[in-house]
Amino acid sequence: MIGSSFVVRAAVEDEATACVDLWTRAVATRDGVPESDAVRERARSKFAVPRVALVVASTEPDRGAAAAIAGFALVTAPGTGRPGDPEDAAYLSLLAVDPRAQGHGLGRSLLLGAVAEAGAAGHRRALLHALDDNAPALRLYRSAGFRPGGDPFAHALSGRPTRVWVADGVDAAEGVVAADD
Repeated sequence: MIGSSFVVRAAVEDEATACVDLWTRAVATRDGVPESDAVRERARSKFAVPRVALVVASTEPDRGAAAAIAGFALVTAPGTGRPGDPEDAAYLSLLAVDPRAQGHGLGRSLLLGAVAEAGAAGHRRALLHALDDNAPALRLYRSAGFRPGGDPFAHALSGRPTRVWVADGVDAAEGVVAADD
């Protein structure tokens, strides 16, 4: 997968299963644990709620071969996150990059693409939930204009401290967030 060229684009419906599989692999790699049926089921449930956007990074298909999904970002409708989340914000529910393709800017491209899609759908705010100990993700979110808010809460599966991150001023044209500082 390294050395491949990637295209960030809107997903087609039949790619949701590949995204769930990628999420399950990426979480297992990040956490240094075996793949989990609980993680897989929780990801599947996120694809079952009203969707704002699903953006994927895929390899350019070779002759006759299907494109491989190297990453994705799922944005769901306001109110599909946790109780108490900002009611007017689209929810960046899942964002993952294949561990073999990390470190090449795909996460940033997917995040900006997802934010742009949310803005194009009329959402001026976006939110996500991030593990407090996931330093690479937190750097990405902060650099894209997301800011932490509220008290930490226990992640539904791992129990690890997790926090809401919110971006105001979503720009549909550029997929960027107007930062306050």
